Amino acid sequence: MATQTDLRWHLRVSLLPQCNFKCRYCNPKKVFEDSDVLSVEEIFEIVEAAVKNGIARIHWTGGEPCLKDVITIFKKCRNMGAVEQVMTTNGSLQAEQISAMREAGLVRVNVSLDSLNPVKNQEITGRDCLESTMQWIATACEVFEKPTKINIVPMWDNIAETEDFVRLAQQFHGQLMLKFIELCPNNPAFYDTNIWDFHVPREVIIKELEKCGPLHTTSALGDNPNAEYYEIGETKVTAILVTMPSQEYKCGLGKCRKMRVSPFGVVGSCIQQKGISVKGISLANKIQTIKELIELRESYSDMPLVSRRHFRSDFGFWRFGKVSKEE
Repeated sequence: MATQTDLRWHLRVSLLPQCNFKCRYCNPKKVFEDSDVLSVEEIFEIVEAAVKNGIARIHWTGGEPCLKDVITIFKKCRNMGAVEQVMTTNGSLQAEQISAMREAGLVRVNVSLDSLNPVKNQEITGRDCLESTMQWIATACEVFEKPTKINIVPMWDNIAETEDFVRLAQQFHGQLMLKFIELCPNNPAFYDTNIWDFHVPREVIIKELEKCGPLHTTSALGDNPNAEYYEIGETKVTAILVTMPSQEYKCGLGKCRKMRVSPFGVVGSCIQQKGISVKGISLANKIQTIKELIELRESYSDMPLVSRRHFRSDFGFWRFGKVSKEE
């Protein structure tokens, strides 16, 4: 069971399915479940229920969280007991509010960026956005005490930029980490496009990083049980690898403590679960549901690693809901 000071557990909240980008490997056709998303008031109730169960860390995702009034959300959740709030963003909105976000309780950000070439970046995202994203990254590195992370999806037409990303990170003297996320069949793009043709396996990502220097195993802020952490040669740059397909979708088991919340009000303590809807139920019932999900997740902790894998056709359910025909 989580305790009030136990920061192993965190609440991963997908605020909304919508995004102002159309990334080719994610949701280029902007499809998602056809039902009402959670109101802000219900999000606050879920956070309150989580805090009462000892979960004091929150990771805000989307879609794109900055389509919402995130400052108000951060402030309210901080006042309810959230001691650490993190956000993943595409870095195109609310750049002028980054300092206010920090003051409201945000402590760190992950910024998605797949190419440093403006033409290539537009091909991937569907938006002419590189300048704004780069400004977001620079400001975040200056404003937040904890390092900013760039989320990069390596593909065959951007993998050659790996060394460029390392050189970029060097400019920020430890305040910028590189997170390489292997292309994974977890988004609507995989239902009806040939995006898997762009897939780059772990060994190729490693080979590209080694061009910058030998990789030395390390640890990093926000440890992910399914991630590998490396310091690259003498660059003083930290690279994080999340390579689920190349590692057969292994489960983090005893080290994983994520309570996921979909934009439509489904809550689960393991990505493999179908989850439980808490939309429209009382706060007391939300508290009890989260308590039971924590206990369920803890019951997995002693299982052999090989017995659990994270893969199914609706892997992206926790962001986009039921958008495929498969159950």
